[in-house]
Amino acid sequence: MNLSVLEQMARNGDMSVDALRYLLECKGECEWLDYKQALHIDTEKELCDFARDILAIKNMGGGYVVVGVEDKTWKPVGLSFTLPYDTKLIRDQVRRATGLDLEVDIVHHDIHVPSSSGKFALVFIRSSRKRSKRRTPTLCAKDFCHTKTYGLRRGEIYVRRGDSTIRLQHDSELVDLLERLEDQADHDSMTMAGPPSPFAVHDGLYRLLEKGFLKFIGRTEVRDQLLDVVTRDPRIWIINVHGPGGVGKSALVNWAVYEFYEKRSFESIIQLTAKEATLTPAGIRPHDRSLVSLENLLDQITLTFQHDPPDDLNEKKALTTQILSAWSTLIVLDNMETVRDGRILSFVQSLPPDTRAKVLLTSRQKSRGWELPFPVKELNVDDVQEFIQIRSREMRIDFPTDHNMAERTCLASGGLPLAIQWLLGRYKIRPDIDDVLASVGQKDSPILEFSFGNIWQVLPADARAVLAIMTIFDTPPTSQQISIATEYPIDRVEKALDDLAEVTLVTRNTQVSDGSVTYVSLPITLSFARNQLGSMGDFEVRSRERYQRFADQMRLHKTEISRFESTFEKYGLESDNEKRAALLCQKGESEMFRGNLDDAEMLFKQARELAPQSAYVWAMCASHELSRNRLGKAEEMIGEACRRATKKSGALCHTIKARIHFAQRDRDGRVSALARAVEFDPDDNVIRHQYGVALSINWRHEEAIKQFTIIIDRERQAEAPSRTLLMAYKTRMINLKRLRRESEYAIDLDTVKTLFEKYPYLKANADDFAEFLSPAGAE
Repeated sequence: MNLSVLEQMARNGDMSVDALRYLLECKGECEWLDYKQALHIDTEKELCDFARDILAIKNMGGGYVVVGVEDKTWKPVGLSFTLPYDTKLIRDQVRRATGLDLEVDIVHHDIHVPSSSGKFALVFIRSSRKRSKRRTPTLCAKDFCHTKTYGLRRGEIYVRRGDSTIRLQHDSELVDLLERLEDQADHDSMTMAGPPSPFAVHDGLYRLLEKGFLKFIGRTEVRDQLLDVVTRDPRIWIINVHGPGGVGKSALVNWAVYEFYEKRSFESIIQLTAKEATLTPAGIRPHDRSLVSLENLLDQITLTFQHDPPDDLNEKKALTTQILSAWSTLIVLDNMETVRDGRILSFVQSLPPDTRAKVLLTSRQKSRGWELPFPVKELNVDDVQEFIQIRSREMRIDFPTDHNMAERTCLASGGLPLAIQWLLGRYKIRPDIDDVLASVGQKDSPILEFSFGNIWQVLPADARAVLAIMTIFDTPPTSQQISIATEYPIDRVEKALDDLAEVTLVTRNTQVSDGSVTYVSLPITLSFARNQLGSMGDFEVRSRERYQRFADQMRLHKTEISRFESTFEKYGLESDNEKRAALLCQKGESEMFRGNLDDAEMLFKQARELAPQSAYVWAMCASHELSRNRLGKAEEMIGEACRRATKKSGALCHTIKARIHFAQRDRDGRVSALARAVEFDPDDNVIRHQYGVALSINWRHEEAIKQFTIIIDRERQAEAPSRTLLMAYKTRMINLKRLRRESEYAIDLDTVKTLFEKYPYLKANADDFAEFLSPAGAE
């Protein structure tokens, strides 16, 4: 559990599926996180207990309650059914107990978690984003069951201390508690369990990882180039050493760090790694991280220069920036692809032009910013030869080390150090060079079989299929991309990925650039999987076709993007998640229109998972269910949409609700829904006309005439009459005729005739008035 991550999530109000996954992975409660196996607020005692927890979390700066987790054991078991509480009901109940209007929200998510039902509720309690404002506590504003031991009393202050909710006697205690908690969050990465110091060199202003962190052989040219790019141009202070996993990026950088240290090229060197696991010839081994968050990085720099880290983040950044402007410092950040805190890269990118720092990154991916990219490729023949010479001596084998053999080895292994290491180990057991070299590149390669054969046999069928299909992507895929290619539902894909992660065949990786989650496999793993994919019939061809079709759909023209931007503005879609979800809804409608029902279903489900708080998304999903004639689901979803409706999305939500009532033949419900839609957007003449028609069908003719009159009065102000004006006259005339108000009817009819004579372009609508313009209709 990383408290700084939890605090940031609470500040951002993140209620996505990924947020729930992280909270479940914490496997422990704290001031910002509470687990409950079930949630009941029907009795007074249950409501008091819940309201007390909400107040306590609010006073700690906001946080989460995850429902569906066993108390004390923290085992995710899930819920048997969706909780019967929505956001409005929960807020009303909390107000009833406390007298306070607190920002409490609830969503439900269905995700795959082994040995659970998969359904969880996520309750979010919002508080101030600024730490300074948390010093003023929120007090219980009323007495509720105050004569009972479990009751709430006016003026009480509740807080969280660890995993418990407690009552404070004075608000000064809250300040002390918050300061300790925030200090722990800022220093979380420094106080996690592990050795006192991760550094092998702790010399003055130098903090270096072990020299044997990864052994390095060869690449003389590359080594010289790296030393040169780091020191050559003072205007370039960020160098991104990138390449595939296992290719030797960390080893190369580690060698350079010790070179700089020995020559004292910098006044200070601080080397940190986010590596959680390291690849050895014996397999994947866990590795202690020394880089966790921005706060952790800033603290390490300030502590190295013997400054006490400030509590405030902005003050930390300012002090660190001053240090790096005063001292020639090399900052080494290894394995950046595993860092979930995108603020780290943002901070080093924002260093001022006068900084004296150099930042050396390693990552599997080439960054998309302006950092200087430094690619690391597979070993060349000369490097392979040097590798063989050194390893052969260490292993005491007589493996040939001439140039010709190096070429053959390089060809057979692809220049991957791990493959070469295995090859030498194989030779030590069976010294037949031709046999060993031939076996490496074959479909049934012994190195691949040795590493993955036994695991592959015990993997579930879905896990094998998902790992195999990962080989069709050029970059590490997301679960959504895999789902699109395989046509497996998201929860089925996630279960397969969980199975693969358990046996270390894939690693979940949060991108620092946009927060998206991708799944990474080592190149040698994908080589094995690619061979297996060839034996799966037409699975590869069909998967490629499906994904290509989806990719083509997502390539939007500029005009389409503009249309979507107007949608974002119209319905108040501001967050990136809401915008992406809106695009998924648009694509879902297109797939529905084409008859691709399963694809449409998947896209709408993905939209709900991405933005579960969006009224627009729920409304569009309800419209989709209505088009499938699934009225029960449509009613449930539009209810969720209307409860979350904003000023900008309210009209859409209630218009779709009216359509659902119409399908249910509920005339009163339709009228009520359209009345609410008009309240949200009184200037929309189309919605007002629908409202008038609904009133007319419900025999409320006077009210209908009033609505049509409002439209007519507005439209007559326009420079030229429109079809909207004609339709308003028509529907008003129908209602006037039903009420036998002949004189008013005759005036409207004459007005319409005059409009047709004066504006010839309106005659295209004359057929709509045939019944009125005929002699029989005019009587």
